[in-house]
Amino acid sequence: MTDIGRRIKTKKRYGVVILVASFIVLAVSLAGLFAKVSLDLNNPFQYHMSINGDSGQKAAEGDGSEDSLSDYNYTVTISKHWLNDPGGPLENYGAQYDNAIINNSSYDLVNWHVVVSVPVRNITIDSYWNGEWEYDKSKDKITIYPDEMTETIKAGETGGFGAVIISDELMDFEEVTLVGCRYKPVTKYVIFWFIMVLLVVWATSLIAYILYRFRDRNYRKNAERLNDVISQTMTTFANFIDTKDEYTKGHSARVAYYAQKIAEKMGMSDDEIRDIGHIGLMHDCGKLAIPENILNKPGKLSEEEFDIMRRHTTNGGNILKDFTAIEGIRDGALYHHERYDGKGYMQGLAGEDIPLVARIIGVADALDAMNSDRCYRKHLPKEEILSELETHMGKQFDPKIARITIDMIKSGEIFIE
Repeated sequence: MTDIGRRIKTKKRYGVVILVASFIVLAVSLAGLFAKVSLDLNNPFQYHMSINGDSGQKAAEGDGSEDSLSDYNYTVTISKHWLNDPGGPLENYGAQYDNAIINNSSYDLVNWHVVVSVPVRNITIDSYWNGEWEYDKSKDKITIYPDEMTETIKAGETGGFGAVIISDELMDFEEVTLVGCRYKPVTKYVIFWFIMVLLVVWATSLIAYILYRFRDRNYRKNAERLNDVISQTMTTFANFIDTKDEYTKGHSARVAYYAQKIAEKMGMSDDEIRDIGHIGLMHDCGKLAIPENILNKPGKLSEEEFDIMRRHTTNGGNILKDFTAIEGIRDGALYHHERYDGKGYMQGLAGEDIPLVARIIGVADALDAMNSDRCYRKHLPKEEILSELETHMGKQFDPKIARITIDMIKSGEIFIE
């Protein structure tokens, strides 16, 4: 995997982690909101009221919550009454008691019931509507539960209910306790808006991530296709270079291979290893400007001919001076014949002043030269190649790179016949 691929994979991993983490936060927040709504719906308040007079006006003590004194009004009106068995032993009163809860609060009233203290003993509830009335004789209290008509009293509205009660005398209800829950819409909770913001952010991130994945897939396909084009183009160009010298066919590809093995052993990144392979393919491109009679001369070159041959490094530097897509490709062509002791050509650079890619290519180039047949000699045996690398460590070759190469030859990671 290349550095770019690794970075892309890391970013995708981070993207997934962020999406999952934000989804968990969203889910926990939603669960918290539902829990709060459920708690509020099942956590009843008590609202105590004293009712004075026939008009049903009240004086409220409230439950201590904000604006509780004015949240609810409770009225009781005797809309009709009559006398049963006048003057007889069973004389009593029948009356219709119309009750109403006026919801002045900002929230619907739900899960409610009313407990009324009865001022007269021995009553009989004859009938009731919009609710269910239960009389507890031992406590002299009536508990009123809503039916489906009055189970929710909306904010700003009134819920009416009533009963016909038979009693020894007409009653004035004085003590009433309203027990109920406020239905608070989810939009009234601060956490709801936090969830909405988080949901928008999460949804936007999800869409962006999906789009990114599509773009990333296309990018990777294009990058792989472009890399293939570059590799094939450079391989073709390297083959064209090598055909000028009948004894060095495949030389550029082998130098590229050795350079990549060395770079890998040195712990370079995947991108750097790939690039140094391309640099190895192009390191001798300057030979295109060298006459073939010099390249293929079987005997020793004259001083003038050697000067021309040495120019392949500067020729390569000039050819690649505008090639900026691969970092170091010009350095590989221009400086691969510099020596670690400063006695190389063409600039006479020494030590780490020589670019690293050129030091690697220099070792790989010399290794292939020693391991290949040339017009003036046969390839050197393995032991002699190892001896040459040992002898010229710190002189011709970077000692660290030479040592790595020697170790790989000995271990078989680089095969030498």
